[in-house]
Amino acid sequence: MMTEQDVARALDCDVALIRTIVNAWADQTLTTAPGWVGKRHGSLASIKLAMAHSLHLHAGLALWDAALVSSGCWQISSSVLKILNFEPPRHADVGVPKEGGDAHFDPFMLFAPHATESTPVAALDEYIEIADGRRVYWRKPRSNAYTLACELHRLSEVSRREDTRSFQGKYLELLSRLREPTDYVSEWIGTVAGGRFRPAPNRFSGRAPPMRQGPGGGEDRQTHADSYVSKVSVNVSLAARLMKRRALGLAVTDPLAKEAPANAEGRTTR
Repeated sequence: MMTEQDVARALDCDVALIRTIVNAWADQTLTTAPGWVGKRHGSLASIKLAMAHSLHLHAGLALWDAALVSSGCWQISSSVLKILNFEPPRHADVGVPKEGGDAHFDPFMLFAPHATESTPVAALDEYIEIADGRRVYWRKPRSNAYTLACELHRLSEVSRREDTRSFQGKYLELLSRLREPTDYVSEWIGTVAGGRFRPAPNRFSGRAPPMRQGPGGGEDRQTHADSYVSKVSVNVSLAARLMKRRALGLAVTDPLAKEAPANAEGRTTR
């Protein structure tokens, strides 16, 4: 659990910014602000705070709007959490953490002490994209990052126990795929405007009109996600990783720190 001061230090920002985000959440859920201020935040809430901070910093959203988007996009924060605090399936044959150690595993070595520069990882990273300053999209790899993490963890455990070249070779081959170009799917999540976040209609219903974008049948499908004048893409997985590394007291070299906000994550104009 992290206090607001802890989160502010991990995001390298002022605690007042964190409290503004928390107050926006409280207003949205009709709870009283004093009940939130000073509250300790778990992993999921901390990821939402990192998302809101990054959207405000790099996508140019007003802080209140960024807070509403991070709160409304709960499925994105939940997906990011599965990699950030990776835990193998309960039935998996896994190693036992050291006594008093973290119960989470790190199959991608994202939190190794030497991995100071947190750079994008194509096979893992998920993005929130803001089109025309209003429409919100979730862009993620077509392949399942959690499945990849489980396989990496399994091979790592087996290779340590059996020390066989075949398993070690498979493990290294899988690791090498992390930074290879990957296919993405994009889903319309909702619209932010006028101090409100409006979820996309029926986005979980099979009867909803197609809202995904990506390769299909050998051809790119032109969908709702293609229609925009300008679009900013924010790597929320990277934002969460940077936050966790700082929270763990690990060194961080932020690859975005020296870049202008408009270019920090990727801006496309049509």
